[in-house]
Amino acid sequence: MSYVAWERDGWHGLADPTIDIDVASVARLVDGSGRPSRHARTLPLAIGSERLFAKLYPAPAGWRARRAFRASRVLAAAGFGAPEALLVAHRGEAGLLVTRDAGGEDLAQAVGRVDSTRDPEARRAKRRLLRLLGAEVARLHQAGFVHGDLVPPNVRVTDGRLVFLDNDRTRRSRLLVALGARRNLVQLGRFVVPGLTLTDRARVLDAYAAGRELSRRRRRRLARWVVAKTIARRCAIDRIPAAIAQRAGFRELMRSGGPFDPARAGGQP
Repeated sequence: MSYVAWERDGWHGLADPTIDIDVASVARLVDGSGRPSRHARTLPLAIGSERLFAKLYPAPAGWRARRAFRASRVLAAAGFGAPEALLVAHRGEAGLLVTRDAGGEDLAQAVGRVDSTRDPEARRAKRRLLRLLGAEVARLHQAGFVHGDLVPPNVRVTDGRLVFLDNDRTRRSRLLVALGARRNLVQLGRFVVPGLTLTDRARVLDAYAAGRELSRRRRRRLARWVVAKTIARRCAIDRIPAAIAQRAGFRELMRSGGPFDPARAGGQP
């Protein structure tokens, strides 16, 4: 895609020339109605027949719009699913990113949906999806990328492929892959997901290890590390005492509908 430079109402940036976006109006709309996150506000919107997402990064986080724009384009050029950016704009230290809606559903919804039936084909579809997830994260790391926040809501399942969202912290660096790529597995795995069993989690890790061509010894070490770090993250985020988590064990800690499921009142026994 080619972009043109523009400037209007104090905003300036790059845009797809085939779509007309009133940047100032969109920024005001997102600022007033968007879903807040740590660094931004996000709002789905429609312009003509286009289904879009607008993400406003208030000052001083506007630089994140530029980084997300660049990272998504580099990911797409490398053959990965990423949001198609239509516009990136800045005014002072604020930033705005507008992308096409990637469609599909987020990873946790997709897993829960295919597991909500006893249909054997649906179960096989879930297993294929989980193996695809492990293989695609391995391919991401093999290509030198580390995603900044690889949680299930930031992975869309669209027409049988995965799309990686929220790329303002995604980096391409062989050194970062060597030092910290494994944390992406903890980001994905620390969530209690309906329909996701311990065996399913092992499928993801097995597909990842195969994609990275890890030896049997390194696979075992990676599995132990992921389990330990996932338990630690659950304890820190959900305020579960470490001693209680250790006694319960990883399977019970991560069981959907179990005593440590955050969806239940209290989230722990």
